[in-house]
Amino acid sequence: MSLKENKLNIGNNDTIDAIKNDLLIYENVKQIPITPYPSYTQYGLVMLCSEGSALLKVYSYEHLLVKNELAIIFPGQLIFINEISGNFTVKAFAVSQALFNDVLSGIHRFSPHFFFYMRSHYHYRLTESECFNFGNYFNLVCTKAQSPSNLYPRESVIHILRILYLDLYNTYKISSLPYIPTMDAHKKELADKFFFLIMKHYKENREVAFYAKELCITPKYLTTIVKTVSGKSAKDWILEYIILEIKALLRDSSLNIQEIALKTNFANQSSLGRFFRKHTGMSPSEYRKSMVETNF
Repeated sequence: MSLKENKLNIGNNDTIDAIKNDLLIYENVKQIPITPYPSYTQYGLVMLCSEGSALLKVYSYEHLLVKNELAIIFPGQLIFINEISGNFTVKAFAVSQALFNDVLSGIHRFSPHFFFYMRSHYHYRLTESECFNFGNYFNLVCTKAQSPSNLYPRESVIHILRILYLDLYNTYKISSLPYIPTMDAHKKELADKFFFLIMKHYKENREVAFYAKELCITPKYLTTIVKTVSGKSAKDWILEYIILEIKALLRDSSLNIQEIALKTNFANQSSLGRFFRKHTGMSPSEYRKSMVETNF
């Protein structure tokens, strides 16, 4: 079966041009914009598998996507896809980082925990009726984005996408971290700012003191707040971010250890090796070998 890719039909219409680089629509396709090796995706993806299967990996979390399963991946995630079956088919749309930011900017501020949570909670099994509903939702996104009579395609799509992401956040709030009624608003805000700073700086700054300084508080106070909110210390969260990235990069056989050290801001291969062994109990090479053996 040949690839049928239905991207936005761009002409001279300025209103369509306003969204052409921010939303790509794929209808009944066998290929999606995910590489077969670990890479940071430029676009977020919302896709429903209608036939076949493919193995998706987001950081170190992998899942075999099969028929009637929905996958939702945020922009900027470290992902790859392999083990694609011959009949793998999806219906999907890709959302740029800019459009994603605009969608989130007009709704309730999401907790930084949510973005970490979505690394491992990116796939959902749908019932037949839910698949039908997604089909209608997909068609609505397409219509609002592509209709020549719609003078505000970007604004329309933003409002439609907010429904999806709010539903995801609602699920997260119900099923993840417990509500802590004793924490005041100021402490909660500091914790949220800490997680946003981690996502921005964890590759080059792995010390609690850096984040505490950015927040104008002491490292001890920051650790206390984060521990109360998440059950884990600030140092543990920083380490988890960088170790997950190293593990994901080690799964890419095309990268040598020195290249991974450069990508993760270690001075050299030796310093990366010492750090990784200290926190995982094995060397990068040993971890890579164990992943190869597991796959076979």
